Amino acid sequence: MQQRQPLTALPRVLIEAGYESPNYRALYEGAVSARFPAKQNAAARWTFDLDDLPQIADALGLSDLAA
Repeated sequence: MQQRQPLTALPRVLIEAGYESPNYRALYEGAVSARFPAKQNAAARWTFDLDDLPQIADALGLSDLAA
């Protein structure tokens, strides 16, 4: 699996990892405002690194649903 994923995949990835997920708009605003690590690719689309998932969840104040 690729380490960098499109931001549109982040809600699904968060849920599959056991976190609650905010709506996409909140994730987009978090990426644009640098609240968590995200980058724009050559096509100007936002991406995130799977290794940053715990940091992203923490930055967004998401709780672990398994807890």
